[in-house]
Amino acid sequence: MKLKTVVKMSVKIISRKLDPRSVTIKLADGSVVKGKINLFHDELVTQRVSDIFTKNPDPFITVFDATVEGQSGRVCIVNKRNIIWVSPEEG
Repeated sequence: MKLKTVVKMSVKIISRKLDPRSVTIKLADGSVVKGKINLFHDELVTQRVSDIFTKNPDPFITVFDATVEGQSGRVCIVNKRNIIWVSPEEG
C-alpha cells in the first residue's frame, strides 16, 4: 500500500494600493528621472508629492514606469539625498 503525502502550503498575497503621481526628478549628478511615485503609504497620510519628502522618513523613494537615460519602463530606487528638485506633472 502506497501512502500519499499531502503538503499544504500557505500562500501570502501581497497587494499594494496605488495612488500614483507623475513626477520629473533632477538628481545631483545631472540626470533626470521621469516616472511615477506612489503616494499611498500604510501608516502615513500622503496626499501631495511633497508629503513623500516631508512626512515619510524612508531615505529612498521608488520611481516606477520611469524613463532614465532614454530607457523607459524602468523601476528606480532613488536616495532622497541625491535629489535636487522634484516637479509634479499633470495627469
